Amino acid sequence: MSDERPLFKHPPWMVGIMLILGAMSLFVGLTLDPFWLVMGAPAILTLFVYVGVRIALSLGFGVPPSDPAGAVPPLPPEGGSAPRDAPEP
Repeated sequence: MSDERPLFKHPPWMVGIMLILGAMSLFVGLTLDPFWLVMGAPAILTLFVYVGVRIALSLGFGVPPSDPAGAVPPLPPEGGSAPRDAPEP
């Protein structure tokens, strides 16, 4: 199992379904009936957040300056504290 935390905590298929529903709701709401803008609002918001996070990551926002590779730091152990061999902040 990977030590890196996922970008989104939900399964990829669930995020994909929400993105598809968001795109469909946005398209139908803007072209045919604005009712679908209201009904698809949660999926549209998910689409906007997903696109916003992808843009922010591609521009380098949220990446610590000490890590030029852009890797997401690993999660702490289940206890929620830092590892014992990690330096104190």
